[in-house]
Parts: sequence; structure tokens; C-alpha cells
Amino acid sequence: MVQNMTENGRRFVAAYNQIDHGLRVQYNFKANVAFSDLIRRCASLNTVIKTYEDDLIDLARLRNAIVHSKSENLIAEPNSEVVVLIEKIARLVTTPPLAIEVIKSKDVIRVEHTLTIKGLIAEMSRVGYSSLPIYRGKMLIGVIRWQKFVEVLGTHVLSKGLSVDQFIERTTVEELLGKFSCNQHYLVASPKITIEEVIGTFNFNRKIACIIITADGTTSCPPLGIITGADIIDLMQVLEDF
Repeated sequence: MVQNMTENGRRFVAAYNQIDHGLRVQYNFKANVAFSDLIRRCASLNTVIKTYEDDLIDLARLRNAIVHSKSENLIAEPNSEVVVLIEKIARLVTTPPLAIEVIKSKDVIRVEHTLTIKGLIAEMSRVGYSSLPIYRGKMLIGVIRWQKFVEVLGTHVLSKGLSVDQFIERTTVEELLGKFSCNQHYLVASPKITIEEVIGTFNFNRKIACIIITADGTTSCPPLGIITGADIIDLMQVLEDF
């Protein structure tokens, strides 16, 4: 325990230790890994750490400069701006905001598997979404993406010699799903998924069109919320204001 601390010093050291402990537990790093190395490694795993990577390296240098390593006395006091910054990062690491809290007021649109392609086009036009989950009862069976739909529509009409009207009036969305593999374009997650994890998922896998949140994180539950790339700006703003 650091002795003779001012209020700012106490808050700074507490936040620093929270970040250090939180990252080691979350990513299973041993105690002999230096804090700066910990940050560098976690920057590729955590979008919050990546965002504040340089700040955290500077904060580590400051911590080493103001805490006397042998006596553990505070030999200088961090200013309030630095304390506010490190406490913000500590909150984001230890109690990260959940994505469901941001999107819970957003309408959850789902499409039944028996809907025709004509009905799907009308629904997509009505809600303005480019990706919609398809359900058979309570079971999620896939996600229709507008871009992939157009590709399949063009290919099928040309190869089968059907008119566009015939195709969209005779084909159900479940039949459409069978014409292309779409599993790689969406993920199903539990309400515990954090904003950081959502942003990281979209950043690290450009093929993901949406993340569907269900009560138990499986495809057998109705959707509680749907996150698309269009929500990322709002999610990032929440992290900025957190």
C-alpha cells in the first residue's frame, strides 16, 4: 500500500491497480509481465486499450515516477486531469458498459420464414434495415442481407429464366436462405456482451453484418436487440462519454 497519499494520489494509484489487475484476470497474464508489456499485448485484444494505448504507457511512466519503489511513498502528486483520465479507463476495463443498454430502445425487427421475397422487400423498405433476422417460430435460422439478396436474385433469375416478379412472389425467405450460406455474416450473443466487445467484433471481422442479442446467447430465443454497423458510432460515443 502506498503511504502518505494525497486524494489525487490515492485515486490515481487505485485506478492504476484496477486496470493492471483487471487486464491480467481478463486475459490471463501472469504477474511477471510488466504493465507496459501488458498494455501493448492487450491493445490487439481490447478496443478500449487500443484507443488509450499511448495514454496508458504514459500513465505507467508517471506512476513509476511518482511512486518511490522501495518505500512506496508518493513523491509527487498527479493533477486532476490525469486522475480523471485514468479513472475513466479503469471504469471501462473493470465495469464496461453493456451494448444492450444502448440499443434496448431500438425496435427489434424479425421476419417469419414463410414471408415471400416480395414481402421481405416491402419490410426492408419500411424499416430501413439492410439486414434482417429470419425466424421459424422462436428459432433463428439465418440473416438476410440486402447485398447478398440482390446477388442471389440476379444469379437465380438469369440461370432459371424466371422473371423478377415470378421469383419474388413464389420464393419464401427460408428458401432464399438455402441459396447462400449466411452464417458467417452474423453472431448471436448474450446480454452480457459489452460495447467494447461489439466494436472489436466489427473491427476484427469485416464480414459480420449484425450481432443478435438473445436472453441466453443462443439461436433458440427471440431477439432482445440487434446491432449493425450503423450502431457503431453511437456505441463509440457511449464509450467516449462513459
